[in-house]
Amino acid sequence: MSALSGLSALGCGGSDATPMGSEQIEKYQGTGPIRVVCTTNIIKDLVRQIGGSRVEVTAIMDGPGIDPHTYTPSPKDTNALTAADLVVYSGLHLEGQFDEALESLKYRGIPVICVTETLSQETPSRLIQSSEGAADPHVWFSPDLWATCGECLATGLSEFDPQNAAQYSTAAQEFSERLAATKAEGIQRLAVIPQQRRVLVTAHDAFEYFARDFDFSVEAVQGISTDSEPGLRRINLLTDLLVEKKISAVFTEQSVSDKNITALVANCESKGHTLKIGARLFSDTAGAEGTPEQTLRGALLYNITQIAIALGDADQTQVAP
Repeated sequence: MSALSGLSALGCGGSDATPMGSEQIEKYQGTGPIRVVCTTNIIKDLVRQIGGSRVEVTAIMDGPGIDPHTYTPSPKDTNALTAADLVVYSGLHLEGQFDEALESLKYRGIPVICVTETLSQETPSRLIQSSEGAADPHVWFSPDLWATCGECLATGLSEFDPQNAAQYSTAAQEFSERLAATKAEGIQRLAVIPQQRRVLVTAHDAFEYFARDFDFSVEAVQGISTDSEPGLRRINLLTDLLVEKKISAVFTEQSVSDKNITALVANCESKGHTLKIGARLFSDTAGAEGTPEQTLRGALLYNITQIAIALGDADQTQVAP
């Protein structure tokens, strides 16, 4: 059973999917754009890509410096959710503090779409499991998995707004093609990094899907959630790895504190290994509104370019999405 169990939810499992809960979901009766409220700006971009002119979308966590793992919704946020025609969120416990707010929507008959619903139901699963047994929620860093999330969203939108189902289906197909092209472009940009340097060290464990798709290994100071604090043993283990492999750079993140990375750099310096801090990568959120990085494509290509510059044999110039 998914994270939407008991909610007024729209199915994303394919043509046979039915809404969960005891009440039938009403179809959209409005004449204007659907008012969609979503959790993060990465989800906002996905809704825009699939919904097009049919949606008017806002995000509660709409900024590059917001950490969805620890964000607690305010009464204003709850009001925004309950005023929406449709609510869309990522799932896989990324927005762990939103459970109560999402649960309350079933009493108001507001439809909810979890874009990772299809991925949660796949057999065999393509999700990466953490050492604690929970699925890694950072699926947007795999263009292949994020395309599936786009298909899931298109299915949910089609159930809610069936007269525009063909538009959503076409948008999902085009989105999948754009992501495939983005992945191919990323692989080409990252080709400047020798295999022995393909170790990505970041503030928290958000890049496992990226590593799988783009042939890296990942080492993070913190785990999948930023709730946990690393111990001295973890810092020492990473220091030994960086010194042994002669890794030249580590990366901070837009939505995570720099303090642990700074401590890691100092630890390496105490052992005679110079370690630079690369660019602040986008991890749990995309860029600010109006920037090229406001889209997932833009944020992903920004990360790829900065990783190539810091770890590769030659600099690359950022290409705007």
